Amino acid sequence: MNHLFVNLAAKPHKLFFLGGIANALVYMGLLAAHYAGWASSLIALPLYHAYAMMFMVFTQFFTAFLFTMAPRFFATPPVPRAQYLAVFLILNLSSLIFALSLYSSTSLLAIAGVGLFAAYLMVCGVLMTANRQSVVENRYDTNWILLAFALGGLSHLLFLLCWLGVAGWGVQRAAIDIGFFLYLFMVVLTLSQKMIPFFTEGKVEGYRACKSRYFLEAVFVLLLIKVLLETLQLGRYGFVVDLLLALITLLEIIKWRLPLFKVEPILWVLYLALMWIPAGFFLFFLEGAARYFTEGTSWFFEQSPLHLIAIGYFTTIALGFGSRIILGHSGRKPAADRYTIGLFMLVQLVVVIRALSGLSLNLDATWYLNLILLSAGLWILLFLLWSLRYLKLLFEA
Repeated sequence: MNHLFVNLAAKPHKLFFLGGIANALVYMGLLAAHYAGWASSLIALPLYHAYAMMFMVFTQFFTAFLFTMAPRFFATPPVPRAQYLAVFLILNLSSLIFALSLYSSTSLLAIAGVGLFAAYLMVCGVLMTANRQSVVENRYDTNWILLAFALGGLSHLLFLLCWLGVAGWGVQRAAIDIGFFLYLFMVVLTLSQKMIPFFTEGKVEGYRACKSRYFLEAVFVLLLIKVLLETLQLGRYGFVVDLLLALITLLEIIKWRLPLFKVEPILWVLYLALMWIPAGFFLFFLEGAARYFTEGTSWFFEQSPLHLIAIGYFTTIALGFGSRIILGHSGRKPAADRYTIGLFMLVQLVVVIRALSGLSLNLDATWYLNLILLSAGLWILLFLLWSLRYLKLLFEA
């Protein structure tokens, strides 16, 4: 048993992928229990659901990637084992306390929040130390990642105020929007525009991505405007921003000229993930336009646009990057067989069903509950099946 833990702790991606999988199962299970009427938390479901997914699920997946790739990005030594092990233990112990406190004690909830915030700051500290030690001159992408993590710290701090019971609705809304758009989305987008063309260039001879110089700047400014409009309760005017985001991201993806039919599935699934970005913002546009021109009396979208991005984009990228790293670092070729392709297709099914659940409110509210439970169940199935294939590789020497 001891040698299994030694193997697991040997590299940072092993620990954090395990933590991400565990939290993905736990918090989706709690969500399903809530909708099924088996449990009722002490705080609002949307608030803790957003927090858990951003800071206990996706943050772990992308920390696994960043801690593995940081030495390459910054040309620095590997992250020390004692350092990433401490982050992992504090984060996941606090996550466990957080899950238990949701149904027992708001005081314990605040303590767990402090622990999670401390772990997050430790992640930021690792990245900042690497940046300070780096002799790499071009740090364009890593600077964007650091900025996004700084904004994630602001979001996390606002959530902590919620757990301490000193924040109102406006702070809660800002915490979610800053965390989702200015932190998590910008981290994933920065990694995507850096790594997906890089992976492709290594597989297709002669391919070079034609990337726009100010793409990240344009997206960030528009996202900042979107968040500010929501924070100032002027979100009904944000549909123009959403349309611009949909167009800019779509045109940028087209500009890359990704060779969809010349690469293996483990690459083209990442291309597929990118397309959920403009799709999500276009649905945000339709929601905002309907709200603006009909005074909010026409169509319900619930959280369908957000989940097109959260599941379609974030989850597909997380599993795509995760599969590559786990296979590559276990001495296997980073490739996707039929089983893995099926898992990637299951992600797309989950996002479609989750989007339909929100739209179903316009037809029959009873469909909403059934589709929510179905999407939650398929999410759990997805991570269980992914674990069956990849979890054992995390414990190998």
